[in-house]
Amino acid sequence: MGQSIKRGAITYEIESAWGENIGTTATLRLPVVGTVNTSGLRHPKIDPDRTTQRRNELTPWILGTMEGTFTTRLYLTGHGSSVQGAVSATGTETLLGYVFGNSAVSSSAGTTASGGTATAFTTAAANGFVAGAIGVLGIANDGRGNGQPFVVASHAANSLTSLVTMDAAPSGTDLVRSGTMVYNSESPTATTIQSLRFLLQTANLQYLCHGCVATGVAFSPFKAKQVPYIDVTWAVSWWEYKTSTFPSATATETFMPAPIAGGSVFMNTVGTTTRVKYAARDFTVDYKLGVELLEGPGGVSPYQTITGAVRTPDEISVSFVGDADAATLTPVLPGLGTGTNQQHILYGFSPTEQKQVSFYWPNVHTNDVGTQMQDGNINRLKYAGRAGTGTTTTSELTMSAQRMYFG
Repeated sequence: MGQSIKRGAITYEIESAWGENIGTTATLRLPVVGTVNTSGLRHPKIDPDRTTQRRNELTPWILGTMEGTFTTRLYLTGHGSSVQGAVSATGTETLLGYVFGNSAVSSSAGTTASGGTATAFTTAAANGFVAGAIGVLGIANDGRGNGQPFVVASHAANSLTSLVTMDAAPSGTDLVRSGTMVYNSESPTATTIQSLRFLLQTANLQYLCHGCVATGVAFSPFKAKQVPYIDVTWAVSWWEYKTSTFPSATATETFMPAPIAGGSVFMNTVGTTTRVKYAARDFTVDYKLGVELLEGPGGVSPYQTITGAVRTPDEISVSFVGDADAATLTPVLPGLGTGTNQQHILYGFSPTEQKQVSFYWPNVHTNDVGTQMQDGNINRLKYAGRAGTGTTTTSELTMSAQRMYFG
């Protein structure tokens, strides 16, 4: 008897060899949004097109190879627990690291700041925050860091220098919070992709999917009131039916997301730290994940053709809508389009600890000259650019074209 489509679970495990014939998926039960949809899994048959003697005579069809995809929707929840003390990646953050290439903590622990300047904080910890990482200073409405994100240029000798100036210098014991970073790889040889194994459970059939790799991502619109999420599309090398225990006893994460409110959008010329904040009325990130599936012999299943995958260049587009200028010969957003300078953009969604999400694009090439448009009943302008490799080449993190922070 068919049961409700509302009941289901997805668990996953990393593979030690592509598409290996192992049945465990105990790492994490994903906190997915919506139903478990298995309709994208296919095992098609091929019309043999044999010559026959009668008008409607048929011969058996050929069983083809397995193929298909499924999609997981995950809220961007922030870290879910305190990032003032020791910090380690959650299961969801680790999974997103497999999607984009890397995950790591900003610092093994947070610290406090007692002085310095709005760009160079005097910290209790002598060092610890890695170059290129995102952190958060203070709490909402403290008049200094205001619970907004910063980007680390360096941290040594009890001084943390940010690539983004804060509203004012820290004082007293302002919190300097760590968190987890998820970012893409930039090295030309960093093309390896970790394959995963997923168990898709419904109240009826269950599918164990082997040799899975993320081939596409889609972010929700990043605008006020929106609860942010990410859709990840997974390609499947081969799959089989299972009869595992349901409901699943594998642990899951139940962190609650925060809607986008009380955050900030910073944008300025690359290398310029001056805090320039934009009233972004709508913000969109279009991330085309560069992944090439490798097909050929040597698969574990007789119906498997995908035996690996490599990373190819991503295409990351960033755009937002801002209010139109008063009459002027030098409107700001169109001027970025006609100019030659690249921009760096830092977007903090919410100042709420444990629910914070931030994005940083260190090197955005403006690719459009916005002209005034009607947006609802308001005159507005659109900024659009392509995000590329960071200009500081000391590590994969400093080179990464997009960084996500969970704190």
